[in-house]
Amino acid sequence: MSTNVHAVYFSPTGSSRAMAQEAASVLAQELGLTHAEDWDWTFPGGRAAAYSPNAGDVLVFAFPVYAGRVPQLLLEPLGRLAGQGVYVVPLAVYGNRHYDDALLEAVELLYVQQFSVLAAGAFVAEHSYTRKVGAGRPDAQDMAALAAFARKAARRIAQGPGERVHVPGNRPYKTLPPAVDIRPRTFDTCTGCGLCASVCPVGVISDAAPHLTAQGCIRCCACVKICPEEARVFDDPLVTRIVGMLETNCLTRRKPETFVVGQEQ
Repeated sequence: MSTNVHAVYFSPTGSSRAMAQEAASVLAQELGLTHAEDWDWTFPGGRAAAYSPNAGDVLVFAFPVYAGRVPQLLLEPLGRLAGQGVYVVPLAVYGNRHYDDALLEAVELLYVQQFSVLAAGAFVAEHSYTRKVGAGRPDAQDMAALAAFARKAARRIAQGPGERVHVPGNRPYKTLPPAVDIRPRTFDTCTGCGLCASVCPVGVISDAAPHLTAQGCIRCCACVKICPEEARVFDDPLVTRIVGMLETNCLTRRKPETFVVGQEQ
């Protein structure tokens, strides 16, 4: 029987990774388990790898909320996991607007895979489209709240199996917007360093021509945030309208929301 805690995450800009690792570390300490290797689903190779939790494992699954839902490219790797009663704590990480149906979708996807979902949370990170919304988050206050939640989750897990946690959300889930081909524009200040290619989670930026972006961009903004020359930008009218809405309506600080079986808020 394994006694490991694994941080599982899709994290193009790093926030979901940081939260998954912190929660996993606290859970491991509280439960007397080992914080073992991460399962990094950020890049295609990680999403294609064969992962199989063992009896006694605990997983923390953290993901960014895209359009109020779980990122659709995670449905396939999630569908290959066999839970067999293993405990998992999902964390929806969103950009200070709202997580909509994403946390409910994650809980139900994991439940279908026969995981035991006794605790779940929604936490704020800086929005990928604009640094003005959720600026600097997760900050020290967020991480303290995450650690406190992980301790509560550990106490509930230690009590043994129970009904799945109840979280907000609607069925049917929020309708996803139509797919549109929007790619970042690259300015002449690009030096060709290739950092953008190294962080692209869908591999549509090549090392050979990093100033170009092929079709298939998911607008995670990892390339925009990492560029040392600020040479990449999403200036499509649709993105510009979304940024305007966010910067007008979503500046008030939202608090983390956490849910534990028997303690749902």
